[in-house]
Amino acid sequence: MNSFIRFVQTLDYMRMVVGICILVDGYPLIFFFRETLKLAPGSTAFTAAALAGGLVLMVPFTILRRLYRPNMTMLWLGVGFLLLSIFYMFFFNGVPGFDEYGRDTIYFAYVLIFLFLLINIPNDIIRVFVPIVVLFTLVSNLGLVYSLITDPTWAIGQRATITLNNGDEGSGNPHAFSRNAFMGVIACAIGLFRPQTNILFKLVCFFAGLLNIAVLVLTQTRSAIVALILAVILFMYFNVRPPQIRMAVRGLVKPVPIIIMVLGFIGVIFFFQRYYTIYLVLYDYVSSFMERNLENVYALLGQKAQGTDYKATLDDSAANRSVSATFLQNVVIGHMHMLVFGYGYKYTYLDVPLMESFTNQGILGLLLFGGINGMASYYAVRIMRTNPNDLSVFLAYFYLLVFVQLFTNGRPNEISFWFPLALMIRFMGVEHLFPAYLSPKPIVANQDQFVVISTAEQT
Repeated sequence: MNSFIRFVQTLDYMRMVVGICILVDGYPLIFFFRETLKLAPGSTAFTAAALAGGLVLMVPFTILRRLYRPNMTMLWLGVGFLLLSIFYMFFFNGVPGFDEYGRDTIYFAYVLIFLFLLINIPNDIIRVFVPIVVLFTLVSNLGLVYSLITDPTWAIGQRATITLNNGDEGSGNPHAFSRNAFMGVIACAIGLFRPQTNILFKLVCFFAGLLNIAVLVLTQTRSAIVALILAVILFMYFNVRPPQIRMAVRGLVKPVPIIIMVLGFIGVIFFFQRYYTIYLVLYDYVSSFMERNLENVYALLGQKAQGTDYKATLDDSAANRSVSATFLQNVVIGHMHMLVFGYGYKYTYLDVPLMESFTNQGILGLLLFGGINGMASYYAVRIMRTNPNDLSVFLAYFYLLVFVQLFTNGRPNEISFWFPLALMIRFMGVEHLFPAYLSPKPIVANQDQFVVISTAEQT
């Protein structure tokens, strides 16, 4: 009977995690159903309904009866910035004729509801979080592959994305798919490195990880590639020590890891021998990606493009950020007083979210938005060093993508920032409040791990 109850509880936790995944990483699947399967091409209502469905899946049976303590400092910083954004939207709007009040209000409401539901969700989702993320990102990647195969407008050489609303090849959003792939790589790595993971799931993580890396290459998004390089460097720095190397070597000579490596190696060799064209495609993508980024390096150094007689130039994305930096410089030099309160809600799109929070919402906007990201950076590094539990480790490495995007793309008001940040508000910096059985290492559990609203029994 106890086994059956635990099984039902596990299914319930899995339901909540699927809801979280829909909010944090749902766009690839939403685009697949909306555009590829033609359920509602170009419909923002369909997107809103799908996100609302994720919120419904997150609702625990103990809602309003048991609240779990988040990181309170990050909570106040995050809620403060959201409320400041809402205030600016209605009373200090920087866009003449702004007509997106309804849409933006709905998105802000979604973020606040998401954060509230996270505070109601039990800590025990930690034990099923990584497996669900692995499977969710795998399904999303398979949907992308199917979309590319069946899309007559997509050709090899273009960035991998799903065309939106029957538009041209530039109408998709490759960043949504690169984020999905980055999350998948992190989750698969955690699944592979955890000794308690069974062999079947390790095989799933291995092949899903390869697919995630392939999608990262196909999407050609610099922010995800840079974040992955940072993740590898930081993982090596915090985890590769002589004792860890000896432990890893001892672990690798056991039968199960040897079987996994042999099967994985044979599978990869067989796959590329049978589908050699796929290898050539990935090689061409990597080569073109490196050449394009080297062109930006040459442009910054004022040198000629490689193998040519003309001076290298920045691509459109890098050029936009250069213009944004020039804009801020001009404001600081000639109109510094405007930075006290900012120019208003969404006044200008700088493509550098941290910079935009300053220019549009002034000193307070920068302090709130920069403050919550500064705290998330601090806790991410601490978690990488201590590895307290699977969910915390996943969020620490996932934050690297958010960190890179602070300087590379997006806007500070977007839900692409705030859904992940809400998840980090709930679970970062409060690892000492989690029960010891949720950690691979013994942690002294704090009795004040949640606030009980009623007389419900504490667990």
